[in-house]
Amino acid sequence: MFIETQATSDPATLKFLPGRMILSAGTFEATTPQAASESALAARIFAVSGVARVVLGTDWIAVTRNAGPWEHLKPAVLGAIMEHFLSGDAALDGRSAEPELFSAVPVPGESGTIAALREALRGVIDPELGFNILDIGLIYGVSVDAQGAVQVTMTTTTPGCPATAYLKNGASEAALSVPGVTSAGVELTYDPRWGPERMSAIAKAHFGIPEGEGW
Repeated sequence: MFIETQATSDPATLKFLPGRMILSAGTFEATTPQAASESALAARIFAVSGVARVVLGTDWIAVTRNAGPWEHLKPAVLGAIMEHFLSGDAALDGRSAEPELFSAVPVPGESGTIAALREALRGVIDPELGFNILDIGLIYGVSVDAQGAVQVTMTTTTPGCPATAYLKNGASEAALSVPGVTSAGVELTYDPRWGPERMSAIAKAHFGIPEGEGW
Protein backbone atom coordinates (compact mmCIF):
# COMPACT_ATOMS: atom_id res chain seq x y z
CA MET A 1 0.00 0.00 0.00
CA PHE A 2 1.42 3.39 -1.02
CA ILE A 3 0.40 6.48 0.98
CA GLU A 4 1.25 9.90 -0.41
CA THR A 5 1.84 12.92 1.80
CA GLN A 6 1.11 16.53 1.02
CA ALA A 7 2.27 19.67 2.79
CA THR A 8 -0.31 22.25 3.88
CA SER A 9 -0.16 25.97 4.60
CA ASP A 10 0.35 25.05 8.26
CA PRO A 11 3.83 23.52 8.83
CA ALA A 12 2.43 21.62 11.82
CA THR A 13 -0.19 19.86 9.64
CA LEU A 14 0.51 17.19 7.05
CA LYS A 15 -2.06 15.58 4.75
CA PHE A 16 -1.91 11.83 4.10
CA LEU A 17 -3.47 10.42 0.91
CA PRO A 18 -4.00 6.63 1.11
CA GLY A 19 -5.60 6.41 -2.34
CA ARG A 20 -8.90 5.00 -1.10
CA MET A 21 -12.20 6.28 0.24
CA ILE A 22 -12.33 6.97 3.97
CA LEU A 23 -15.67 8.75 4.45
CA SER A 24 -18.51 8.93 1.95
CA ALA A 25 -18.98 12.64 2.65
CA GLY A 26 -18.11 15.32 5.17
CA THR A 27 -15.30 15.21 7.71
CA PHE A 28 -14.55 13.85 11.19
CA GLU A 29 -12.29 15.84 13.51
CA ALA A 30 -10.69 14.82 16.81
CA THR A 31 -8.48 16.96 19.03
CA THR A 32 -8.38 14.64 22.03
CA PRO A 33 -7.88 10.87 22.46
CA GLN A 34 -11.42 10.69 23.84
CA ALA A 35 -12.91 12.24 20.70
CA ALA A 36 -10.68 10.04 18.53
CA SER A 37 -12.11 6.93 20.20
CA GLU A 38 -15.19 7.29 17.95
CA SER A 39 -12.98 6.36 15.00
CA ALA A 40 -10.73 3.30 14.85
CA LEU A 41 -8.52 5.10 12.34
CA ALA A 42 -8.25 8.35 14.30
CA ALA A 43 -7.61 6.42 17.53
CA ARG A 44 -4.68 4.57 15.95
CA ILE A 45 -3.17 7.84 14.76
CA PHE A 46 -3.73 9.55 18.11
CA ALA A 47 -1.83 6.72 19.78
CA VAL A 48 1.30 8.10 18.08
CA SER A 49 3.14 10.35 20.50
CA GLY A 50 3.15 13.97 19.33
CA VAL A 51 -0.20 13.97 17.47
CA ALA A 52 -2.50 16.85 18.49
CA ARG A 53 -5.31 16.70 15.92
CA VAL A 54 -6.70 14.31 13.31
CA VAL A 55 -9.20 15.18 10.57
CA LEU A 56 -10.64 12.50 8.29
CA GLY A 57 -11.99 13.47 4.87
CA THR A 58 -13.43 11.58 1.95
CA ASP A 59 -10.06 10.23 0.80
CA TRP A 60 -7.54 12.14 2.91
CA ILE A 61 -6.28 12.40 6.49
CA ALA A 62 -4.89 15.61 7.98
CA VAL A 63 -2.64 15.20 11.02
CA THR A 64 -1.41 18.07 13.19
CA ARG A 65 1.59 17.61 15.47
CA ASN A 66 2.26 19.31 18.78
CA ALA A 67 5.78 18.03 19.30
CA GLY A 68 8.69 16.53 17.42
CA PRO A 69 9.83 16.99 13.82
CA TRP A 70 7.88 15.38 10.96
CA GLU A 71 10.92 13.30 10.00
CA HIS A 72 10.37 11.29 13.19
CA LEU A 73 6.58 11.51 13.44
CA LYS A 74 5.68 10.80 9.81
CA PRO A 75 6.84 7.12 9.70
CA ALA A 76 4.83 6.35 12.85
CA VAL A 77 1.68 7.96 11.43
CA LEU A 78 2.13 6.10 8.13
CA GLY A 79 2.43 2.86 10.09
CA ALA A 80 -0.77 3.58 12.02
CA ILE A 81 -2.69 4.29 8.81
CA MET A 82 -1.42 1.12 7.13
CA GLU A 83 -2.30 -0.93 10.21
CA HIS A 84 -5.84 0.42 10.07
CA PHE A 85 -6.44 -0.48 6.44
CA LEU A 86 -4.92 -3.92 6.89
CA SER A 87 -7.31 -4.53 9.82
CA GLY A 88 -10.44 -4.01 7.70
CA ASP A 89 -12.01 -1.83 10.42
CA ALA A 90 -14.43 0.94 9.46
CA ALA A 91 -13.04 4.48 9.62
CA LEU A 92 -15.89 5.51 11.94
CA ASP A 93 -17.87 3.35 14.32
CA GLY A 94 -21.24 2.58 12.77
CA ARG A 95 -20.08 3.28 9.22
CA SER A 96 -19.38 0.42 6.88
CA ALA A 97 -15.97 0.04 5.27
CA GLU A 98 -17.64 0.60 1.89
CA PRO A 99 -19.99 3.52 2.59
CA GLU A 100 -23.36 4.04 1.04
CA LEU A 101 -22.88 6.19 -2.03
CA PHE A 102 -24.78 9.33 -2.95
CA SER A 103 -28.31 8.52 -4.03
CA ALA A 104 -29.46 9.47 -7.53
CA VAL A 105 -33.00 9.85 -6.19
CA PRO A 106 -34.27 12.23 -3.46
CA VAL A 107 -33.86 11.08 0.12
CA PRO A 108 -36.55 11.94 2.72
CA GLY A 109 -35.47 14.77 4.99
CA GLU A 110 -32.53 15.97 2.88
CA SER A 111 -31.88 19.69 2.57
CA GLY A 112 -33.09 21.73 -0.36
CA THR A 113 -29.49 22.53 -1.27
CA ILE A 114 -28.60 18.85 -1.56
CA ALA A 115 -31.67 18.29 -3.74
CA ALA A 116 -30.65 21.23 -5.95
CA LEU A 117 -27.08 19.92 -6.16
CA ARG A 118 -28.38 16.55 -7.29
CA GLU A 119 -30.29 18.11 -10.16
CA ALA A 120 -27.37 20.35 -11.11
CA LEU A 121 -25.01 17.38 -11.28
CA ARG A 122 -27.52 15.55 -13.43
CA GLY A 123 -26.82 18.19 -16.06
CA VAL A 124 -23.18 17.08 -16.46
CA ILE A 125 -22.87 14.57 -19.31
CA ASP A 126 -20.13 11.95 -19.57
CA PRO A 127 -18.85 12.40 -23.15
CA GLU A 128 -17.98 8.70 -23.53
CA LEU A 129 -21.31 7.25 -22.42
CA GLY A 130 -23.47 10.22 -23.41
CA PHE A 131 -25.41 10.14 -20.16
CA ASN A 132 -25.34 12.21 -16.97
CA ILE A 133 -22.72 11.51 -14.30
CA LEU A 134 -25.26 11.25 -11.48
CA ASP A 135 -27.34 8.42 -12.94
CA ILE A 136 -24.25 6.66 -14.28
CA GLY A 137 -23.15 6.46 -10.66
CA LEU A 138 -19.98 8.56 -10.80
CA ILE A 139 -20.99 10.74 -7.84
CA TYR A 140 -19.97 9.06 -4.58
CA GLY A 141 -20.65 11.82 -2.08
CA VAL A 142 -21.97 15.38 -1.80
CA SER A 143 -21.86 17.53 1.31
CA VAL A 144 -22.47 21.20 2.07
CA ASP A 145 -21.58 23.10 5.24
CA ALA A 146 -23.29 26.04 6.93
CA GLN A 147 -21.20 28.52 4.93
CA GLY A 148 -22.31 27.04 1.61
CA ALA A 149 -19.04 25.25 0.86
CA VAL A 150 -19.73 22.10 -1.18
CA GLN A 151 -17.56 19.00 -1.39
CA VAL A 152 -18.17 16.50 -4.18
CA THR A 153 -16.50 13.09 -4.20
CA MET A 154 -16.63 11.37 -7.55
CA THR A 155 -14.98 8.79 -9.77
CA THR A 156 -14.64 8.01 -13.47
CA THR A 157 -15.55 4.83 -15.28
CA THR A 158 -11.86 3.90 -15.55
CA PRO A 159 -8.66 5.23 -13.97
CA GLY A 160 -6.90 7.53 -16.41
CA CYS A 161 -10.13 8.36 -18.21
CA PRO A 162 -9.31 11.08 -20.80
CA ALA A 163 -12.42 13.00 -19.75
CA THR A 164 -11.39 13.22 -16.07
CA ALA A 165 -10.55 16.94 -16.06
CA TYR A 166 -13.68 17.73 -18.06
CA LEU A 167 -15.89 15.82 -15.65
CA LYS A 168 -14.31 17.34 -12.54
CA ASN A 169 -14.69 20.84 -13.94
CA GLY A 170 -18.26 20.08 -14.93
CA ALA A 171 -19.12 18.87 -11.43
CA SER A 172 -17.54 21.97 -9.87
CA GLU A 173 -19.36 24.36 -12.21
CA ALA A 174 -22.65 22.54 -11.66
CA ALA A 175 -22.29 22.85 -7.87
CA LEU A 176 -21.39 26.54 -8.11
CA SER A 177 -24.54 27.17 -10.18
CA VAL A 178 -26.75 26.28 -7.19
CA PRO A 179 -28.02 29.32 -5.24
CA GLY A 180 -26.36 29.62 -1.84
CA VAL A 181 -23.24 27.67 -2.79
CA THR A 182 -20.14 29.75 -2.06
CA SER A 183 -17.40 27.33 -3.12
CA ALA A 184 -17.06 23.86 -4.59
CA GLY A 185 -14.33 21.29 -4.21
CA VAL A 186 -14.18 18.06 -6.20
CA GLU A 187 -12.16 15.05 -5.04
CA LEU A 188 -11.50 12.04 -7.24
CA THR A 189 -11.40 8.49 -5.88
CA TYR A 190 -11.32 4.96 -7.26
CA ASP A 191 -12.23 3.20 -4.04
CA PRO A 192 -14.63 1.60 -4.54
CA ARG A 193 -14.08 1.14 -8.27
CA TRP A 194 -16.98 2.08 -10.51
CA GLY A 195 -19.04 -0.63 -12.21
CA PRO A 196 -22.32 -0.59 -14.20
CA GLU A 197 -24.11 -1.98 -11.16
CA ARG A 198 -23.75 1.50 -9.66
CA MET A 199 -26.03 3.00 -12.33
CA SER A 200 -29.47 4.22 -11.30
CA ALA A 201 -32.60 2.50 -12.58
CA ILE A 202 -32.98 5.33 -15.11
CA ALA A 203 -29.49 4.77 -16.53
CA LYS A 204 -29.88 0.99 -16.62
CA ALA A 205 -33.13 1.35 -18.52
CA HIS A 206 -31.44 3.73 -20.96
CA PHE A 207 -28.62 1.26 -21.63
CA GLY A 208 -30.89 -1.80 -21.64
CA ILE A 209 -29.41 -3.31 -18.48
CA PRO A 210 -31.86 -5.39 -16.40
CA GLU A 211 -32.32 -4.03 -12.87
CA GLY A 212 -29.88 -5.64 -10.46
CA GLU A 213 -27.39 -6.50 -13.18
CA GLY A 214 -24.31 -4.93 -14.77
CA TRP A 215 -22.48 -5.45 -18.00
